[in-house]
Amino acid sequence: MIDLPPSQLEEVRRILRRWVPDRRVAAFGSRVTGDARRYSDLDLVILGEEPLPLSTLFQLKDAFEESDLPIRVDVVDQARMAPDFFERLREQMEIID
Repeated sequence: MIDLPPSQLEEVRRILRRWVPDRRVAAFGSRVTGDARRYSDLDLVILGEEPLPLSTLFQLKDAFEESDLPIRVDVVDQARMAPDFFERLREQMEIID
């Protein structure tokens, strides 16, 4: 379960649908493990072996920064991650649908 109020989770989904409609996205980190504090960030990984175009990645990050979300959202691209780091994340990931 992702530790976010429903309205914030819906805002995250709305932004993801706009910028990466054809990609699966997973949350990881403290918002998934239950260790989040009130202002903990939300960590997201864009799934897929093909790299997301950098322009899209930057636009997605900008969309989160410009949103009304009261927390920071960090976005990483699986295709640009070290495979061993991604494998460690896999244990705690939760798909955002």
